[in-house]
Amino acid sequence: MGTRNLTVVVHNQEVKVACYGQFDGQPDSLGLKLLKFFSNPENTEKLKEILPKVRLWNEQDQKQQDEFLESIGCTNGILNSRQKDKFKEKYPFRYRERYGRLREGQILEVLLEFSHLDELTTTDAYDFASDSLFCEWAYVIDYDKNSFEVYKGFNTAGISEEDRFFPLYDGENDYYPVKIIASFPLDDLPDENEFLLQCSM
Repeated sequence: MGTRNLTVVVHNQEVKVACYGQFDGQPDSLGLKLLKFFSNPENTEKLKEILPKVRLWNEQDQKQQDEFLESIGCTNGILNSRQKDKFKEKYPFRYRERYGRLREGQILEVLLEFSHLDELTTTDAYDFASDSLFCEWAYVIDYDKNSFEVYKGFNTAGISEEDRFFPLYDGENDYYPVKIIASFPLDDLPDENEFLLQCSM
């Protein structure tokens, strides 16, 4: 089901992951996948350990990537098999992120898969939370607050300055940024039924 969504991870007051998803963003799909992932203490701790070397992709990264693509003869953004091999060698994590056909929420598993790398740069889709007409659900894992937060789209009721995504509001759109509807302690997550109940209230 085409339910657009956003998965965010915050650590040391920095956004480390802001991953856009096209499908299955509702709580009974992506929400439960994330709940299951973080209900495993080993996953939670492993991810926390590698987050210091995770950062968002930026303009300088893009410039360097464009220069690399040009150097291997790719000028239209479409890679042939030989160019894909070279790209994968140069950018193993980014190759997996871009061409791996990741399922919703799988970006976290892929981060753990590539934890041996010195640096991990993730695609920045944070601003997608700004317009809740399009961003139907968002999930924020905040290690600073020790929280797993659920945000809902289609927000026309307004947003306050205390809201996480308030700085994204441009003051002109009828649809405000996504609004928080539930928050759970990372070290005391609910079972699936309680999670879905809280997300439906």
